[in-house]
Amino acid sequence: MNQTPEVVQIKNQIRESLYHELKIHFLELTGIGRVIGYDELQKELMKAIELLELQKDGRT
Repeated sequence: MNQTPEVVQIKNQIRESLYHELKIHFLELTGIGRVIGYDELQKELMKAIELLELQKDGRT
C-alpha cells in the first residue's frame, strides 16, 4: 500500500527523533562508564548486544 507524503514525513520525523534519543543514551552510557569503569560498561553492553541478537533472531 502506498503511503501519503504526510505519513512518510511523520515516519521520518519519528525515526529522526528515535536516533537522537539513542545518541543521548549513548552519551549517558559513556558517563556511566567513567564511573563504573569502561570494562564493566563494555561487559554490560555485550549482554545487551546478546539480547538484541536474540530479539533479531526471533523476528526472522
